[in-house]
Amino acid sequence: MTQSSLPAAGWYPAAHANGEQRYWDGAAWLEPTAPVPTPSPKQGFFIRPVTRRTGVIVAGSTLVLGLLIGAGMGSTTSQTQVASLASEVSSLKTEVTEATETVTDASADVEAAAEQVAAAKAEVEKVKGQLTASRSKITEMETAATAAQAELDSRASQIADLQGKVSAQSAPAPAPAQPVAPRTVPFKNCSEARAAGAAPVHRGDPGYGTNLDRDGDGIGCE
Repeated sequence: MTQSSLPAAGWYPAAHANGEQRYWDGAAWLEPTAPVPTPSPKQGFFIRPVTRRTGVIVAGSTLVLGLLIGAGMGSTTSQTQVASLASEVSSLKTEVTEATETVTDASADVEAAAEQVAAAKAEVEKVKGQLTASRSKITEMETAATAAQAELDSRASQIADLQGKVSAQSAPAPAPAQPVAPRTVPFKNCSEARAAGAAPVHRGDPGYGTNLDRDGDGIGCE
């Protein structure tokens, strides 16, 4: 490439520096560097943030366009270089377009995932509401069951009291005790005294007799 085919001196995005600004003196890149100007949100080629790879592609395209402008159409060699550079620019534009489509697809996937997350959260809240209602219903049923059991216990106690009263009213009155006439004659023997529940028989007790007190100590049927 001849000296006349190179761009004029000035600041350009340098492909070898990942799109950062470098000073081109007309023949070579020089230091120092200057910060890459950032387009405002409403200006520029892209609305979304430019990735490092996309920045490199755009910087390379800018440099190629600068070379095209400075090169002119002076010779057959320049025309060949221009055609080659134009092909590279077209390829770079294709890559930029593909990168943009990839970013758009990724953004769509993120939005779809966000919608799914929102739907899942809504479903969780719905289930929580149903669970709360079920717990409230269970509490009401437990309270009603406790009240019903207390009522059953009260009625069972009343029934038991009534049954007791009925049994007391239907039971025959006990026969009056018949007075037992005192025994005036002694038992014939100890077997008779034991059968009557009077053994041992002491002297002076009804049924005592000397025939029962063989040793004469005053106690018969010892």
